[in-house]
Amino acid sequence: MMPAYRFVPGLQPHPHKGEGGHRHAPALTPEALWLHGLDLFDHRFYWECHEVLEGRWKALPRGAPERERLQGLIQLAAACLQAHMGHERGARRLLSRGARRLASSGVALGDHAPGDVHLPTLVVAVRAFLDGGPWPVAGSLSPRSPASSR
Repeated sequence: MMPAYRFVPGLQPHPHKGEGGHRHAPALTPEALWLHGLDLFDHRFYWECHEVLEGRWKALPRGAPERERLQGLIQLAAACLQAHMGHERGARRLLSRGARRLASSGVALGDHAPGDVHLPTLVVAVRAFLDGGPWPVAGSLSPRSPASSR
């Protein structure tokens, strides 16, 4: 259930506004939505990850741990997209905000999110990616796509 292409602003048609956009917006249960967001993240569909999780995020009450966790993952995905686009300053700012959100959601060193994702490890992986390391992987359930360059 992957979109037809990874949207990168300025390179492809906007998924919802552009002619020929992939319009990826699956109707899923909250748990399935989280897992699909992780799958999108792992396959480097960072913009799509953000979009898929944002609807659920908006529906939750302010201060809810799940809302904070969703926003933290959304910000990590946005950081990766910014890094891919060469916007290092924005990427680092989003990483910092995402890490703070995850910490405020009650995610501790031993905590795993649904899908058995260790979010503190994901924060470290995104930080390493911004420092020139490999693409980060949250560890969702589907097979990985082959590695590619930025």
